[in-house]
Amino acid sequence: MEILFYTSILTPLALALASLFMDKDYGRFYLQLNKYIYTVLAIVAAFFWIKWFKINTPFFIIDEISIVFYSIIFILSFLISIYAINYFTTEIDHKVIGRWRLKQYNVMINFFILSMLFIAISKNLMIMWIALEATTIFSAFLISFYGTKSSWEAAWKYVILCWLWVTIWLLWLFMMIMAWVHSLDFTAIALEPTINKNLLKLAFVFIFIGFGTKVWFFPLNSWLPDAHGKWSTPVSAFMSSILLPLAFYMIIRCQDIVDFHLGFDFTSKIIIFFSFITIVYSGFVMILQHHYKRTLAYSSSENMWIIAFAWALWTPLAQTFSLLHIVWHSFLKTASFMSAWNILLYTHTGQFKRISELAKYMRNSSILLVISLFMLVWLPPSPLFISEIGIIWQAYIIDPWYAVIFIVWIVLAFSWLLYNFSSLFISKDKSDDLIEMKKIDKDFKFSCMHMPIILALIFALITSIIFIVNFKF
Repeated sequence: MEILFYTSILTPLALALASLFMDKDYGRFYLQLNKYIYTVLAIVAAFFWIKWFKINTPFFIIDEISIVFYSIIFILSFLISIYAINYFTTEIDHKVIGRWRLKQYNVMINFFILSMLFIAISKNLMIMWIALEATTIFSAFLISFYGTKSSWEAAWKYVILCWLWVTIWLLWLFMMIMAWVHSLDFTAIALEPTINKNLLKLAFVFIFIGFGTKVWFFPLNSWLPDAHGKWSTPVSAFMSSILLPLAFYMIIRCQDIVDFHLGFDFTSKIIIFFSFITIVYSGFVMILQHHYKRTLAYSSSENMWIIAFAWALWTPLAQTFSLLHIVWHSFLKTASFMSAWNILLYTHTGQFKRISELAKYMRNSSILLVISLFMLVWLPPSPLFISEIGIIWQAYIIDPWYAVIFIVWIVLAFSWLLYNFSSLFISKDKSDDLIEMKKIDKDFKFSCMHMPIILALIFALITSIIFIVNFKF
């Protein structure tokens, strides 16, 4: 089992290095290679998850929380590697990118996956921080992937904001040293006998500011919509589905240390406060969006609020529902981004106002987009309905007002999300902005552009059924 574990860690590194030295004409071959290898790794990760595989070495840890992130990283890598084949083939055929760009993608995406893995499995807080900064470096090259002026501007904005605020986390390190912490192993810090509690409180403020930038808490959230507008879809799916939750995972690990010495009341109040103002901001801004990828980006912010709020309730059930929400949101947001981008590939626009009666021209893609969106909001039979009802239940037990505010804002946010996307399907008056739609005869059929979307939806439903069968009501 441990051999499989270490092999799974080294594989993205091997793929990245192999891609680095490949000839640009072999880009499609390496896309195919990624698909087959990540298929195997996804099966291994799913097996570990089902068996609740655990490991505790001087450097790595797999426990009940990290196994979820470890498994989701590989499963999403499998789904996205399938999608990437036809996605980049189509962009090459349309002369959007050259063949040498595939080399850049293959190298950077595998280093990006490797960095995320180290966040999920490392025991050392400094290594986790280095890995998070590494995701910024590799994803910055993926933001500027298309080489346009706007993509470079978005990349620089992303790098400057994330490096500036995440570097503030180093102040947490200094606070911890001043508080007489002798180890950066988060499993050992909680056992430190003498810690300055006032410095620990100040340290958590810097933790929250630093990693809250990556989680996309307000007001540290100005980078993500622009970045999503320039990222290729495979990268957008990774960012919203797993990197944002991984940044919150780092807050969780640091919060455990603070809560061990101070109790959970201090950290929970901070997280709940910023969660509420984040959902208020995202809800209002979402309705003003004109580009469907930016709208989905603000939807990610709203879902991160739900995850953080549930965790901050600090009951075992609420935290269970928080982890479940991470799992189901990862699958459903991946499906939503892929569905939306299938449409953009053939309409060449991301503007809501420029597309009319979409279902008439792209039937299959429209069906998948509608299903993905309805499952992304808390409407049965969406798995997110289960997690959000569970969170409301736990919030009501702690404070009924929490439950009321939660319900009001998620209903508003989800309503505005569906309102924006509904404009793609209604008839609009002819105007200069409206593009001329043509019927897509093939509409991808059951190609690599549709298969990962369907698989993501199936995985979400399967995991929800497993939970319902095993949950003790």
